[in-house]
Amino acid sequence: MSDLKHDPVINAIQKGIKDDIDFNLRAERFRATLILIYAAIDAMAFLNMPATQSDVTRKDFIDWAERYLKFPCKTQLSGSDLYGARCGILHTYSLQSKMSREGKCRMFFHVNNIPGDPVRDIGHPQYILVSIVGLKTALFAAIDCFLVYVFASVQKAKVVESRLKKLLIKYEDLPGTDPHLRPFLEGHLLIT
Repeated sequence: MSDLKHDPVINAIQKGIKDDIDFNLRAERFRATLILIYAAIDAMAFLNMPATQSDVTRKDFIDWAERYLKFPCKTQLSGSDLYGARCGILHTYSLQSKMSREGKCRMFFHVNNIPGDPVRDIGHPQYILVSIVGLKTALFAAIDCFLVYVFASVQKAKVVESRLKKLLIKYEDLPGTDPHLRPFLEGHLLIT
């Protein structure tokens, strides 16, 4: 049985992605929460790339989102909508992205939490209302479905496990810490 402290899924996804998003959402740091949600989708697309590929692309992000990110309501977000929202938040810290300006995706009005459906059509072709809590919930469900898919295949699991080790993790949690780094790590947390 694997030591959970050193398990890449637990360390990178549970202790990294999920805990960081939950921490920021509880603190009502909504912009940080959104940045982490979109970065998490990027990370899942990175894990899902073909074994021969080194860099995640727009297509990888859109494909992963289309396949796994679903909402418990009639209105859904396309992978392009999510990618456009990601680009707006990460590149301009706004609703707009190149894709939205070109009419290739809708812009999101992110709201903290709304009762009922987490994604709502507001009757305008360029805008859609998205619950941050609903987006987080859909992301976590998507990650869980993705991991079930990954670990159902020994070949895919090997590729994903090797990539999980490249995600940002707490260095102190890694077995076999380099002895040259130990003096610098004493009492400190190193994120790699």
